[in-house]
Amino acid sequence: MAVIKVKIFVPEIANVLTLFDQIQVQRSEAGTPYSDAKDITAPAATVAVLVSTNEGPFAGLQGTDIKLKVDQGAEQTLTFVSANPISLANAIGELAAITDITASDDGSGKLKIESNELGTDSVLEITGGTALAILGFTVGQKDNGEDSNIPLVTAVSEYVYDDQSGAASFWYRTRFFNSTSQNVSSYSDWIQGSTGAAIDASFLIVGKVKLADVDGTALVGRDVTIVNVYSPLSQDGYFLAGRSKTITTDGVGQAETTLIHGQIVDVIIEGTSMIRRIQVPSTGTEFDLMDPTLQQDDPFNIQVPDLPAAVRRT
Repeated sequence: MAVIKVKIFVPEIANVLTLFDQIQVQRSEAGTPYSDAKDITAPAATVAVLVSTNEGPFAGLQGTDIKLKVDQGAEQTLTFVSANPISLANAIGELAAITDITASDDGSGKLKIESNELGTDSVLEITGGTALAILGFTVGQKDNGEDSNIPLVTAVSEYVYDDQSGAASFWYRTRFFNSTSQNVSSYSDWIQGSTGAAIDASFLIVGKVKLADVDGTALVGRDVTIVNVYSPLSQDGYFLAGRSKTITTDGVGQAETTLIHGQIVDVIIEGTSMIRRIQVPSTGTEFDLMDPTLQQDDPFNIQVPDLPAAVRRT
């Protein structure tokens, strides 16, 4: 499993906020035709839950075992030792030996196992054991917790959602939700997310830019390209071979991207003659890509074509 980042763009945020206040996220692990679509956000964060199909007491359970992965940790194994038939209460008591779970009666005499974590970082998976048929579990049975819905924010059009138990092959879609009326919008198209940074967060910083038009309005949809000049060549054991990255300003003229401490890059504002060579700060958590103090030579280095003068004739 990996942390998968899903970027969500909300056009006309002011209009959306008149109808909705949250974003819901669904995930499909299989992909097209997305028949396994499942909510991974909810009005409040939840834990992963597995419920057996058989009711206690459990005949023949003594001496059998169950293998379980909890919250993406190592596999844990429990062997039941109580005398047959093992009551539901005794089975629950023995399962307390598995860390980071809570076992209980689901209310109908069946065994319920819950993770102690909230959100998509909460994962329960049955990985094996000889007790599964007796209890009513199956190998590969798995559940994820759900994160809280993403709150919509005034004047913010770009959101990033982190699926803590995702994979690069998973697909995602979103819709808007009104937490008061329970009304929902139609779903977006399915998209795939991206993996988080490979380089440790201690080496990273967020570069931001805010652009306005000549009349003071937000410059929307303008591309800003960050070009790698290969200095430094490596960080945290990774060779920095990527050539460039382009970000686009949102509905309020803002855009951002993650860069590496001390990196030297060219910042190109597409549609203008401005190219800046800057050195990314080595401290802090965010910075302004247009900060004049970061420039390696002329603060803004406006590119002016060098045109030869025409020959003067009398």
